[in-house]
Amino acid sequence: MTLRNWWFVLPSVTLLAACGDNGGTTTGSTGTDGTTEPATTDATMTPGTTDEPSNPSSPATSDTPTTDGTTTVDPTVGTTDAPGTTDAPGTTDAPGTTDAPGTTDAPGTTTDDTTTGTTGPVEPGPENIPEIPDDGMPSSAHFKKIPLGMSEAEQGYWEYTPPGYGGGEKYPLMVFLHGIGENGNGDSELDKVPNNGPPKLQKNNQWDTTLPFVVLSPQHPGGGCPGSGEIHSFIEYAMMHYDINPARVYLTGLSCGAIGSWGYLGDFLDEQIAALVPIAGDGKGAFNKAKCELGRVPIWAFHGDQDPTVNVSGTIEPVTGLQMCDPKPDVEMVIYPGVGHDSWTKTYDLSAGHDIYSWMLEHYKQ
Repeated sequence: MTLRNWWFVLPSVTLLAACGDNGGTTTGSTGTDGTTEPATTDATMTPGTTDEPSNPSSPATSDTPTTDGTTTVDPTVGTTDAPGTTDAPGTTDAPGTTDAPGTTDAPGTTTDDTTTGTTGPVEPGPENIPEIPDDGMPSSAHFKKIPLGMSEAEQGYWEYTPPGYGGGEKYPLMVFLHGIGENGNGDSELDKVPNNGPPKLQKNNQWDTTLPFVVLSPQHPGGGCPGSGEIHSFIEYAMMHYDINPARVYLTGLSCGAIGSWGYLGDFLDEQIAALVPIAGDGKGAFNKAKCELGRVPIWAFHGDQDPTVNVSGTIEPVTGLQMCDPKPDVEMVIYPGVGHDSWTKTYDLSAGHDIYSWMLEHYKQ
């Protein structure tokens, strides 16, 4: 695919110490790994409530763009998806059983999804992407919660597996990190996570089910933003417990989740991931730490130039710095003019015209 890269440079301004989801101000707090990130929010950032999905899908089984140095300008502003209504999940099925609507499986079981492909493990080449069949089911049928304690993960999370998953093929993995308004205990508060981003689209049947990603959306506990060690451990868990192509692991997040994503990249670089899409985050600390090494991972960053919560300099400064490296890395940014903190809705639902999902799939580790 050809990416559209029209760029401009904005003046750097001071980063606001905040990472909320709804444009509120925040105060500093320490994340789970000791990193200091924005934590608490004011009343303008109160998260909404979310119903639980019905008819969850089968769980896991064990086992570029080029850049010309400018900034894409997009005058459009996306709309927020209308929330859907869903059934509440309930019981846990034994392996091989079929879900009734509203039930929840433990990871590692198999339910009633139609599977394709070969039986048993299949070692993929880095360029391989499974073909996704049309099973006639909406995305919510493949989307379910995995509360804390139902898996070996240290966090509760939401799971989306594409149609056909479970036949032994290896799939791309996308890990999505939410904003501070969706922090919670991984159990009774897990319903906050689908308020935004890919899990919102998946819950509301607005996700393209032809996309081949296994999408996992963990909930960050406590205050602040997710720390590097927390993110690394969750990706490690996902690769061990899901059928994942290790050459195709992608990380994306919004606001506090994007701040955590940048921090993770500064610590672990390309150890696990093949590409990063941070939205309304702050990568200045990561760039100051890793400098041009940060460009070992392709990055496509997004931000609104009127963001009152996380200043746009948090994207402009690290991306501009990386674009000055020699050799020039595969790093670009989109700065939406006139857009505030919510620069993610129009990015994730593709209404702004930037196909981040195709872009991710263009990148893989050799």
